[in-house]
Amino acid sequence: MEMEGIARAYFQNLFLTGNMAINEQLIMSIDCCVYEEDNRKLLASYTGEEVREALFGMGSTKAPGEDGFPAFFYQKCWNIIGEDVVSFCLSLLNGDMEVSQINSTHIVFIPKITNPSNLTHFRPISLCNVVYKILAKTIANRLRGVIDKCIEEAQSTFVPRRLIPDNVLLAYEILHSLKQTRLGKKGFMAVKLDMSKAYDRVE
Repeated sequence: MEMEGIARAYFQNLFLTGNMAINEQLIMSIDCCVYEEDNRKLLASYTGEEVREALFGMGSTKAPGEDGFPAFFYQKCWNIIGEDVVSFCLSLLNGDMEVSQINSTHIVFIPKITNPSNLTHFRPISLCNVVYKILAKTIANRLRGVIDKCIEEAQSTFVPRRLIPDNVLLAYEILHSLKQTRLGKKGFMAVKLDMSKAYDRVE
């Protein structure tokens, strides 16, 4: 129980937000990137085809949630359960039901290295029910059409038509340029930051 408490406290701290204040001046200075036409598409009611596309776009044997049913079950039995699944998902996506009814999730720690010795060596993953995954993927698929307009070009992860190796090559070229620079009184500086938890934190 002591280890459970330590792990709970550590990862809860990662998922907490530090400052909920909204800086209106900062918000007003951000350029509009989602225009009226895009907004109409984003706010339109979800359809059964979007739900089906989300389900069949999933890995069929990925870890299931607490009910034990993987996406494979839903895909293979779609002709039997499809209508009910679509009806339930659309009720949630279109705001007729509260998602809290199905978002029970198990958090499991996966070791990052062979012999982990502290909590920084573990990565938490969420084991969600397939229906919850369908909801998330349906929303993500719709956002995919505008996400590249909202995220700075330097951010290459999770954006269609952008690749992480692009930034790796860019960093290599910059460091190579720094090493080769010999002229002038002014120099350049590279700063290495500890980003080990960049993708695990809320902020």
